[in-house]
Amino acid sequence: MVNITAADIIKEINAEDVAATNTREERDDFHGSEVDVSLDDMDLSATQPQPVRNEGDPTFSKKKKKISDASDFSTLFNDAATLLAENIRTVGLDISKSIASEVLIQQKSEMTIQESALKLYPTLCKVEGLTEDERYQALSKIPDHPTQMLIFFSLPSAVRLEWVRRFLANH
Repeated sequence: MVNITAADIIKEINAEDVAATNTREERDDFHGSEVDVSLDDMDLSATQPQPVRNEGDPTFSKKKKKISDASDFSTLFNDAATLLAENIRTVGLDISKSIASEVLIQQKSEMTIQESALKLYPTLCKVEGLTEDERYQALSKIPDHPTQMLIFFSLPSAVRLEWVRRFLANH
């Protein structure tokens, strides 16, 4: 692969600038003179088409190839950046959906726990054999353990008394 350097590009630009400046100076000199010639007065039939600048230069095709390679590299780089951006956007959307799903699950769980906490006191009052002191201890401790509260409500009423007493003994 042929390497094109910044110096090569600057040389090429400077060469084009010098040619353009010379052409402008010649035109300015011509317009500054007193000769007034229009294109209609000129005979252009013998004019030969000029070859494209640098066409005969053996390094011209190499320079053109270098510029083409740089353009191809630029296109590949842009394509890769575009693909990467699309992938990042897709992953971002997937993460956002996942987070939203987790938040929804968390909110539903919190609502279930809050509803259970509201039902806790009336349910503890229905547990036969539970003393008032045990009821208030359970009421103050069970809500601090949401999973245990859900377990309490899932139990048949016949075993709740024993469960509450064991819970209070361990917490």
